[in-house]
Amino acid sequence: MPEIAREDRRRRGPIGAAAAAALAAAILVAGCSLDYKEAGTEEQAAEGTPDTVALGLLHKIHKNGRLSMELEATRAETYSTAAKTILTDAHFIEFDDKGAKATEGRAHRIVYHTDTENAEISGMVNVHSASEKGEVSAESLAWANKEKRLTAPPDERVTIRKDDGTSISGSGFVGDFRTRQVTFSGPVQGTYVWTEETK
Repeated sequence: MPEIAREDRRRRGPIGAAAAAALAAAILVAGCSLDYKEAGTEEQAAEGTPDTVALGLLHKIHKNGRLSMELEATRAETYSTAAKTILTDAHFIEFDDKGAKATEGRAHRIVYHTDTENAEISGMVNVHSASEKGEVSAESLAWANKEKRLTAPPDERVTIRKDDGTSISGSGFVGDFRTRQVTFSGPVQGTYVWTEETK
């Protein structure tokens, strides 16, 4: 694959849906009323002792009589003083109006800050959007809610792959949720698949 020169390269991709869906899993927990089990001393995290711990979490959201989102996590911890919720091994599915999968995503760890609505998402992050016909993969991403911006550490590679085989991978990733634009400030490489339309 040819390497693109080091400069900002803007590409439209599944970043809008990906950002919304990747964060939806974390945001859901912040306002949910869940049946938590009490945390024992063996369940203390590096961040301190959580106020509540839920194991084997399965949470479903219904809107207008239909299932709109489903969230699973092996563990969910809340820290009231630190204003954050931590999900481990999170998997979520967002459904469209017809009940089909609209967006599906996974991450090993999501740290959601309830005061700012910012989040850090890490560990084999992958979000696929059916409507955008593509996916975003990374090792870690950070969501800035006020700016509506999704970023990765400067030296980390992020891959955007379309279902038709087109893909772009690079470092210095910034995804602007408002404009639905993606910028790579570091080295970028990829493959573009072009299909000729027949009349």
